[in-house]
Amino acid sequence: MTLLLLSPAIAVLVLCAGALGLHAQRRRQSLLVGHVVTRTAGQGSSVAPSLLFFSSATCAICHSAQRPAIDALRTRLDPLVRIREVDVAEEPDVARQYRVMALPTTVILGPDGAVAGINVGFASAERLTAQLADVSGAWVRG
Repeated sequence: MTLLLLSPAIAVLVLCAGALGLHAQRRRQSLLVGHVVTRTAGQGSSVAPSLLFFSSATCAICHSAQRPAIDALRTRLDPLVRIREVDVAEEPDVARQYRVMALPTTVILGPDGAVAGINVGFASAERLTAQLADVSGAWVRG
């Protein structure tokens, strides 16, 4: 009976702990903005920004919402803008370097490889378009 009375308080504590964890993750990720985290294979120096899309085979929202948004974005981008999908199960080191703890996560990289923006959770094609335009408007077509 005591456990039944305590269950709402336990639920609130668990939710608060989760919210604090997400806040801490976003804060740690925001420290990456403006810095080059890593040069991924073949990245080298580029003339165009790029987008990293972190997902996994079991991430439902990655496949049902984020991938279609990225596909819609792809049609509006200059062909030089690279979009790379990173499966966190296959490339955990890349996910760790960008401090990815939730899926989907998208990372906008400037032409120099510096982090220009990070989105934890679903990011619409419009939001990604605006972030890429902030890096360099010439890479996004009407």
